Amino acid sequence: MTKAGAEIEVRIRNIAVGGAGVGEVSHQEDGYQDLLGITAFVPFTAPGEKVRARVEEFKGRYLTATLLSVIEPSPERVAPRCQVYGQCGGCELQHLSYHGQKDAKFQMILGALRSAKFSAKELELLHPVEAGDEYAYRRRATLHIDRDGKLGFYRGSSRSVVSAGSCPVCVPEIEETIGQAQPFALAVKGKISTLILDADEHGIVATMKSPFSIAQADRRSILEEAKKYFSNVSLQGPEGELGGFGRQILDLLVSETPPISIRVPAGHFSQVNAAVNRKLIRKTLDSLTLGSQQNIFDLYAGAGNFSIPLAKSGAQVYAVECDKRLVNFAKENAARYHLEKNLFVREASVERFLESPPRVARIDSILADPPRSGLGPLAERLPECETLILISCHLPSGVRDLKQLTQLGWKIEGIYPFDMFAQTSYVEVLSVLRKH
Repeated sequence: MTKAGAEIEVRIRNIAVGGAGVGEVSHQEDGYQDLLGITAFVPFTAPGEKVRARVEEFKGRYLTATLLSVIEPSPERVAPRCQVYGQCGGCELQHLSYHGQKDAKFQMILGALRSAKFSAKELELLHPVEAGDEYAYRRRATLHIDRDGKLGFYRGSSRSVVSAGSCPVCVPEIEETIGQAQPFALAVKGKISTLILDADEHGIVATMKSPFSIAQADRRSILEEAKKYFSNVSLQGPEGELGGFGRQILDLLVSETPPISIRVPAGHFSQVNAAVNRKLIRKTLDSLTLGSQQNIFDLYAGAGNFSIPLAKSGAQVYAVECDKRLVNFAKENAARYHLEKNLFVREASVERFLESPPRVARIDSILADPPRSGLGPLAERLPECETLILISCHLPSGVRDLKQLTQLGWKIEGIYPFDMFAQTSYVEVLSVLRKH
């Protein structure tokens, strides 16, 4: 008898990576006794809750299920603000109070560290989650336009578009723009597939992307239509930039004291939560010895999110980035602050950079902010230095890297989570490691 479709009861104990509640089956329909005690993952549930759910997939040692009803609700359960919550794949935790979210994330990190066999002493180095704004914090939104001209976000684990007229986690300027952009999506359907809205202190920049080559006549018509809705536009196709109007560059404040901003091309990677990003940068600077005699490697440097503040502090910074356009912007940002003599930007992959690093008397510190895949084998190739700052947005790869680094002789000084992505299960984790 297939187990898919069976109705079960589950007592939720915590939130798993990915946002689903996890617990054990405590009751099941007649005929499914072998499900009793099996680990179950049930999205949109909260720690402590007893829920009824329907089995979607049985994997042998665990199962996934769809929430049917909450039998015993958590005191942390709240009404979601978003009208398409549960359909849109962007948020997984809007049904939890913000206090409940932070606690769930802390327990998620702690559980991942325990599973990786970190010692009790090392577990004590995990700090509480640094809070951000609950809503209205996201300064970039990536929307999709389907073949029918529907504008919205991808459904969870799908490429189908959920129509959205607003997004409460976005800053007000973006939320207002989303509500006004549906007619534009209808006008450009079949030509534009992705609409990225970036906000900075000067307004909105819209980046429009097509997976197809766009004829000149279509480029003109798209840009003319865009003028009805946007003041700043970049039109991009497979071959790169195809045109635009207004400005295509963002000016992002990365430090308030002293005031420092960096210029970044719209549509490229930059941190979506400006306020929490500044907290992350401040914690990084506070964790390092800074000054003119300090040599710091900034790996995966982008346009200078960390490099510019580090160099402004007086350190000699060697920034590594493989994206040519971001490299050029990092150099321009350095020139804006007259940092050419102590900020050196190299266009290279981190792998290639580590094969032939610059010749310096010593390396004092390394900052590594890798993509979701983490450092992986590169952890073994990091040169000797006193301090390593590891930043991770993906908990499994971050914990794996941290474990490998401790096995290579690094000592953890502190593990600091930052709530960069409220209402989601994601969390940015900064770890400070030393070699004495």
